[in-house]
Amino acid sequence: MSCANSAVPVLMLTALGDEPDRIAGLEVGADDYLPKTFSTRELLARLRAVLRRSRLTARLNEAPHPAPVAVAELYIDPSARTASLDGTPLTLTPVEYDLLLSLARSAGRVKSREQLVLDAADRDFEAFDRSIDVHISALRKKLGDDPKSPRFIETVRGAGYRMRKPDTAAAPSP
Repeated sequence: MSCANSAVPVLMLTALGDEPDRIAGLEVGADDYLPKTFSTRELLARLRAVLRRSRLTARLNEAPHPAPVAVAELYIDPSARTASLDGTPLTLTPVEYDLLLSLARSAGRVKSREQLVLDAADRDFEAFDRSIDVHISALRKKLGDDPKSPRFIETVRGAGYRMRKPDTAAAPSP
């Protein structure tokens, strides 16, 4: 499989920086090309851009009507970008909605902060950005969730967050 047929974004890092080399790299399917020497900030900016484009492409290639997600009394309709709890609509920010959808789609599995950033963020986050924690806290309030005895969103210390499955008994996180 060549780069052009892969869903994985490709950023070429190489010592070859002449125009014919850059053109050849892009023509064989690289999404971006960065010749040495480069700054760490430029590398991170290009990585973010490549990931943003790949997420956009993935969203465009998704089914036209993604299936609704239900976790206990929580109902999320991705087609309408709506969420409700016990039939009552929730007022969520775009990032809160995307976080909730990401967690609900993977109920029972831990999602790291980095995974949540990639799933939900349309802005650039720094490597140690803790704003995901702030968004999770706001989500918990809107869900009426107690972090010490959660109905929906559990903190998994040192790993990230997990949406509880409805049949899982609430237990304090380790």
